[in-house]
Amino acid sequence: MVKTKKRGLSDKVAKAKSGQGGRTNPFEVKLNRQKHHVLGRKISKHDKGKPGVSRSRAINKRKETLLVEYQKRGKTNKLIDRRIGEVNCDLSAEDKMLQRFTLERKKHHEKSDLFKLNDDSDDLTHYGQSLSEIEKFDDPQESCSEDEETGGQIGAQLVGEEHFGGFLTRKAEVKTDGRVKSWKERMEEIIAQSKKLKYERQHEKEQTQEMTEKLDQEWKDVRLSMGISKRTKDTPEEYKRADDYDIAVRELQFEIKAKATDRLKTEEEIAKDEMERLDKLEADRLRRMRGVTEEEEDRKTSKHQSVEDLDDGFQLEGDTERFHLSYKDGVMLSADDDKEAESEAESSGEDDGDNDDEDDDDTDGDCDDAMERTSDLESEDEEEEETKEEKKKTKKKVSFNTTVEELGGEKALPAMNPEQFKAMLLKKKVIMEEARKELPYTFKAPASLGELCALLCGHSETDQLTIIDRLRKCHHPSLAEGNKQKMEELFDHLVHYYGMLGLQEPPALRLMDRLVKPLYELVQLSPLAAGQSMLGIIKSMQQEFNAYCEQHKGRGQTPTLDVLMTLKLVSLLFPTSDYKHPVVTPTLLFMSQLLTQCCVTSLLEVSTGLFVCTLFLEYVCLSKRFVPEVINFLSGLLFLASRKDPKKIEAVIAPFRPVGKTTDLLELSGSNCRNVKVAPMKLSVIFSNKEDAVKCLQSDGMKVCCVWQSLKLVERLSDLYVELAACAEMFAPIRHRCECLPVDSYPDVVKKLHKHVLERMEAMRQLPRRPLAVEKERPQPLKMFEPEILDSFDGKKTRGGTKEFNEKQRLIHKYKREFKGAVREIRKDNEFLAREKIKEQIERDEERKRKVKRLYHLLSEQEGDYKALKRTKSKM
Repeated sequence: MVKTKKRGLSDKVAKAKSGQGGRTNPFEVKLNRQKHHVLGRKISKHDKGKPGVSRSRAINKRKETLLVEYQKRGKTNKLIDRRIGEVNCDLSAEDKMLQRFTLERKKHHEKSDLFKLNDDSDDLTHYGQSLSEIEKFDDPQESCSEDEETGGQIGAQLVGEEHFGGFLTRKAEVKTDGRVKSWKERMEEIIAQSKKLKYERQHEKEQTQEMTEKLDQEWKDVRLSMGISKRTKDTPEEYKRADDYDIAVRELQFEIKAKATDRLKTEEEIAKDEMERLDKLEADRLRRMRGVTEEEEDRKTSKHQSVEDLDDGFQLEGDTERFHLSYKDGVMLSADDDKEAESEAESSGEDDGDNDDEDDDDTDGDCDDAMERTSDLESEDEEEEETKEEKKKTKKKVSFNTTVEELGGEKALPAMNPEQFKAMLLKKKVIMEEARKELPYTFKAPASLGELCALLCGHSETDQLTIIDRLRKCHHPSLAEGNKQKMEELFDHLVHYYGMLGLQEPPALRLMDRLVKPLYELVQLSPLAAGQSMLGIIKSMQQEFNAYCEQHKGRGQTPTLDVLMTLKLVSLLFPTSDYKHPVVTPTLLFMSQLLTQCCVTSLLEVSTGLFVCTLFLEYVCLSKRFVPEVINFLSGLLFLASRKDPKKIEAVIAPFRPVGKTTDLLELSGSNCRNVKVAPMKLSVIFSNKEDAVKCLQSDGMKVCCVWQSLKLVERLSDLYVELAACAEMFAPIRHRCECLPVDSYPDVVKKLHKHVLERMEAMRQLPRRPLAVEKERPQPLKMFEPEILDSFDGKKTRGGTKEFNEKQRLIHKYKREFKGAVREIRKDNEFLAREKIKEQIERDEERKRKVKRLYHLLSEQEGDYKALKRTKSKM
């Protein structure tokens, strides 16, 4: 009897699984039906699936992972220290800090190398060959044999017939014996034909060379008739005569060819050359101020040369210091004794200068007078360096001997008579005076506004601009390290000086206009610092304006001329078309504040507001930005000039008032205003304190000019804002004011302009309005592909392109597939979490209902017991 083997638990589980696998529900199996059945094709594992099993498996997996994470989302009972090296106890504090520092530098290095183009690791290539290894960028055909025209390449006809299916459509070549030619025979024929063509090309080349040599030989005979070769005695007489053609040939032959010019200098080199030129001119000016001519300067610097001197620059020892040979009491003096004797002579000359005048004759006296004038002129340069107190205490005197040495030495005087010497001194005096009148060529950079004013005051406009130009050239940023900061300070001082010129009486508007160019050039040197400096000036002006408004209950002060010109300067130095600019945007806000808070009570404030409106127009002419303050101000000015109904109060916006004394500020008081000359208002007249200017501001002519300027600005603004959709509504108040304007009392120029403005307003009202609509998308055309025709198909679809391209397409396809799978999984996770949330909500609702029912049950029991007790008491 055979003993049966006992089966364990593992066998039972395996049997249960195998039995379970055999009992598959057919309704849970999904089959992907094929469109066409192909014989011999293996069935893929994706053709048959069990979506129910896969779905349940995925749900169970989410319950083990996502659901557990969802249930623990609010629990924070675990703290994980993820700092570098904190978990590792073997590291010291220094090692931990070193690792953290290394990681931080690595991150910074990766970010900094992100856009580096000059990296040595990246090598540029051309057709797979490194450009750094290519020595000559020659045509590869040049390296081929000269005899081969194709350069060793296979012909296109051969490639098309033998390599790319041409042999299928080409008729088979048959021999005379009826046999088809083999591929080897056809190749031999092609090689023979190629050799034949090669021989023919070689023959043509030889013929061409022979013809060239023949033409060269014949050219020698024809050259005489061209007149190019040199004519000799044996040249025929008819060849010696030169006609127009020979003259033209010679002119072309000996014409000057173009020569290479010097390279363009850089900005640094130009600044250095300009600085050297100014230093040289300044040294020449100082020399002329001392009365020294160029000949005398060369005579001082030149040394005595021997006859045998080779002028080779060789210098012997001790040759640098020389002294004059002199004797005293029959003994030759040394160099030290000679210096002591000279110093004693100078001191004695200073003490006995007056006695010498009495002993000398008339000639020497005249020389002394002339030399004293010269010495006085020379002492003025030295006294400029001293303070005023030292000038009062000491007066420096120059001795006669010293001046003679400066004039050329003792040998120069005996050769001249007194008249010649006087003429020479007078000529030097004229040169010195002219040199003193010249402007210095080099200046020290001013450290403050006071130094700049002291440097510029007392000079003409042209001289001031010359001084500023030389300041910029002497302290160009490329010449020294601290010059850039000096130029930034110079810009700040010049802007303040620009404002000071507007406060003069009369204002120096011409000089302010000419200062714009050097200011603009300084802005280009340092735009950031110039913008910060200008922004600080604008902020200080606005702070002063705000402080005045706080003291006068919100009413602003009329801006002065320096403020207005500074606002004008901003538009000239910085771009006004930017959407947001660090200097222009705050300036626009300050100008808007001026138009809304400055009360209009006089013609001065009216003209100032018109100037600000003109500045606004210059600011927004490119960006076409809408400025409501300008529209409101112009509408208010036309309200002041129009007729008003005394029984009706019209609505106006600040800074204008509907009632009061200023409501008729621009109304004409007289009827004879039709002959008034209309012209733009001048700032020099508006801000002048003279009686004529004050009377002009109070006349009807000024009112006419203000109305004309307002209409002119309205016309320009209408042209600027005509493209806006709400242009008719924006100019509706101005249109109403223009209709109420009494144009019959104004000149014909104003009437014509008024009529044109009304026509523009009416044209704005007639402009068609386009209703709002969703922009239609253009239909996308269908992509049309040409069918791919393969001559030989082996059952596999092959893609063209290089290996790198195919690999890139494969990765793109893999990325898209993974992305779609990730989106699908995220969507399923969201659905799973939504189901869990709904389940939790249902459980909470059921628990609440259960508790409510229980409470109702307890309350009903209590109510029943209460009623029963009540009935019992009533029976008793």
